[in-house]
Amino acid sequence: MFNPLSSLFGWRRKIRKLRKRWDRLREKTLKKDASLRARILPMEDQIEQNLRILEERHLHRGERARLAKEVEIDLEEVKAILEEKPEKIKPQEAAQAQQQKVQQQAY
Repeated sequence: MFNPLSSLFGWRRKIRKLRKRWDRLREKTLKKDASLRARILPMEDQIEQNLRILEERHLHRGERARLAKEVEIDLEEVKAILEEKPEKIKPQEAAQAQQQKVQQQAY
């Protein structure tokens, strides 16, 4: 049975809005340089998996709410990374590269 109010105020609308936010952030990510993309794309892939679960599976209310909130938090994290200034990102990447080099030398 079709309920017109559910399309305005229901879970389907919330999921559509989350998908739209994910899609816009994905487009912004693809415009960034390769090092930043490599950092963000795995996060976005995981978010997409959660969105697919929300869209395709019938979940209980508690599971659905938990998963939707997790997606929202992850999208905010991706947005924060995209909005960081390039000067701030470069030192972080250099520190991560240094840590990986030290770990490889330890083995």
